Amino acid sequence: MNQDNKALDRTYFIGGAPRIGKTILSLALAEKLRGHFVSTDSIRNAAKKACGDDNSDLFILNRTEHVAEEEWLKDHNELPEKVIEYQNRESIALWPSIVSFCNSFCEDNAIHVVEGVALLPSLVAQMKDRPKHIFYVGNTSEKHAQSMLDFAKNYPQWDWMGSSGYSEGKIKAMANFVREMSLYFKSEAEKYGFPYFEIKDDDFEGSLDEICKFMMK
Repeated sequence: MNQDNKALDRTYFIGGAPRIGKTILSLALAEKLRGHFVSTDSIRNAAKKACGDDNSDLFILNRTEHVAEEEWLKDHNELPEKVIEYQNRESIALWPSIVSFCNSFCEDNAIHVVEGVALLPSLVAQMKDRPKHIFYVGNTSEKHAQSMLDFAKNYPQWDWMGSSGYSEGKIKAMANFVREMSLYFKSEAEKYGFPYFEIKDDDFEGSLDEICKFMMK
């Protein structure tokens, strides 16, 4: 990234596990800062379409998704470290595309809030020039599974698991993976000296407000 035009000073990285509220948090922060919201999911989708190698690690998560439900449940319930490894391998493969996209921020004077699972602390820490604002979030509560179930049931139009007809067992298994991935991000953030925050289900709005206030200091 080009730091000569102060792009780094007006770039925010928010990383963490999926299914915890990163997007809602990032959109709220972008609105408060009057900035632009960027999801690494969108960068990933574009990179995958441009990649002609189906064996690339950009597609490695297919190994945990395109399987029988019994195997899927086992991976997410009993072997979450396997899914985390594949998720991280995808993130590493995607990383050059994320850095390249962020390089374009030097062409404007806007604030950018970039969020996603792919913003691994180990990768961000290796950046020669990196954003001034870097934060990680997670949800390590064992009660998060019920919150995910309730959201999928009550708001299927906003929840891909709900709209896809995920069973209660699959949502609970996903919640187990989310908790383990949150613990991973918490450990990695602490290891590399980046701030980490818990997003609480019983005070979701309060958590987001508290985090936004800290980020805007």
